[in-house]
This record gives sequence, structure tokens and C-alpha cells, in this order.
Amino acid sequence: KDHKPELPEERARLEAAGSEVRELDAGNFRIYLPGSTFPGLTMSRAFGDTACNGVLREPEYHKYTMQPTDQWYAVVASDGIWEFMEGEEVCNLTAKKLRLKGPRETINFLVGASRKRWNYCCGEYCDDITAVLVQWNADNKESRTNHSLSVKRSQ
Repeated sequence: KDHKPELPEERARLEAAGSEVRELDAGNFRIYLPGSTFPGLTMSRAFGDTACNGVLREPEYHKYTMQPTDQWYAVVASDGIWEFMEGEEVCNLTAKKLRLKGPRETINFLVGASRKRWNYCCGEYCDDITAVLVQWNADNKESRTNHSLSVKRSQ
């Protein structure tokens, strides 16, 4: 689930904490310090962007029970990835590639695809693009562990 300022529960929390949520154009909401044009955040939860009151650093998560044969993975990424890609699309882009090419090539592909979208939409400007892919019960014949971790940051 994306934590965007236009979601009613997120907006209510942000405004109750003293931040302003403004709609710049259709569907484009941003968070600002009252009466200013700073910082213009597009997400209501973040690890590093703490200028506005009400922006939480606590993630929303769900617990699942895994079976020993389950092979799951998660993509944890900066807003530079999520700006032009939804979670379902990222899953569609990565699932088959992960099975066929492995985690390192999959995360490189995802970061590259995100960079291309930034270039198409914004030219030379690009937000931070960082992604981590974590696998549980990974079928990795080169390792003695049952997990793997791959990290990629756009250059």
C-alpha cells in the first residue's frame, strides 16, 4: 500500500500534526510546512524526510506464516522507484526475471527501468533511486544460506 498524502487517514494525521496537504494539479498531492513551498513531499511515510510534522518513519507491515518450501521476496525501495511504478507493476516486472536471472540482475533491471522512466518524464533530473531485494528460502545453489540480499543504487 502506498502511503500518499491524498489518502483520507494519512491526510488527517498530517494536518492534525500541523502540515499542509495541497493538490498541485489533478491527483498530485504534496506535503508542505505551513505557509511555505518546502519541502513538497509526495509520501506520508519516509525514513529520511522528516521536515514536516506527521510524516511517519514507521512502516505498515503484515505478518505471514511461511512454509519451508515457500520462496518469497520483497523489494524495499526509495521513492525514486515508486514515483512512476506501482507495487503490482514492480511485482510483474521482477517475478519472472528473479526466477530466471537471479536477484542481482533483477534489481539492476528494476533500477534501470526506473531511471529510464525518470529520463522520459523529467529529462536529466532524477530523484534518488535505490532498491533492495530480499529473498527468503531462496533456491541458491552457490550459498549455504536460505536467504539472499541484493542492493542497487542508480549511478
